[in-house]
Formats: sequence, structure tokens, C-alpha cells
Amino acid sequence: MNITPVRQADLARHGHHGPRMRVSRLSVPVLAAAFLIGLAEGALAYSHHSPVLKRHGVGTNAITIHVVLAIVAAAVVITVQVRRARKLSQPGPLPWSTPFSSHAVARISQTIRLSRGAAVARALPMALLILVLLYCPYRMGAQIIGGLDPNSTVNAWGGPTYAGALLAHWLDSIVAFYVAAFLLGRLLPASNGRAGTQ
Repeated sequence: MNITPVRQADLARHGHHGPRMRVSRLSVPVLAAAFLIGLAEGALAYSHHSPVLKRHGVGTNAITIHVVLAIVAAAVVITVQVRRARKLSQPGPLPWSTPFSSHAVARISQTIRLSRGAAVARALPMALLILVLLYCPYRMGAQIIGGLDPNSTVNAWGGPTYAGALLAHWLDSIVAFYVAAFLLGRLLPASNGRAGTQ
């Protein structure tokens, strides 16, 4: 592969990963707050758990589904990483970090500032996807302490053990988070290039 002098200079400044991503001052604290709220909610639910144990229902843990989901998720991650490694001429931040970037927040802000008709057309799906993005860390936090209640995991996906239910819920949440982020990225218009410091 021939590398132009401009490309060589870019690699010298940034390396093969391209310019560093600017972490958002808004999205990261908001997502962290959602996680902490979930943690508190899980602790509250655990403090009121019943001492009477429920019976385990056969087939309620969906282990097979989550094994398949884990394999598919791993395959997607590997595929994206391999394709990215081959495209050295198009460096950039890791795709997994995109939801936490100021650029992503700037695109949402830009959409809100659009003309009324264009904004309304995107408002509902954008709001729903943002709610999914907020719910995922909330659900992950809630499972940490809330999952200590045997009744919350006995028939849960990944149950009846605490570790199994935790892994299943975190896997679901992480997959849902990035699917929602991907769809939101396709929904929002291209950035005007002014990411700001949000």
C-alpha cells in the first residue's frame, strides 16, 4: 500500500488510530448518572425482597439464546476490528467510543436546532433511541445489587444464579446500547463540523 506524504504526516501526529476522540462533558456524566440511579434502585428493591423463595421454572433462563447472542456479538466486534485494521488510510476513533463523544452530542443538538418539519420527523425515533441509551446503563446498575435477591434471578434470563443473570442482563444491555447508538447515528444528519465541547 502506497502512503502519501500527507498520510505519513497524519500517522506521525496521531498514529494508526487517527485523531483522538473528544469525550463529551454531557453524555458521559448522564450515562454514569443513569447507572448510579439503577444501582440505587436495585439496592432499594433488594432491601424489600421477600424471604419466600420462588420455584424455578424450566426453560425460563434463555441460556441458548444468550449463547447465540454472545457469539454473534463477538463476531461483529471481531469483524469491525479486522475491517478497521485493514483501512489504515481511513483512521478515526474506535466505533465503540462514538456514543461517548462530543461529536455525537453535537449531532443531536444540531438536529434539535433544525427547521421545525425536519426536527419533528426525527424527534420521536430520536427520543426513543436516547431513552434506550439511558435505560441500558440503568438496567446494568440495577442488576448489580438487585440481582442479589434470589427471587429476581431464579426465573430470569441467565438465571437461576446471580452470575448468570448478571452476565445475561449486561450482555443484553450492551448489545441494545450499541444497536440504539448505531440506529441513532443513521437517523441524525451529518455534522456541520462544529462539535463544540458538549
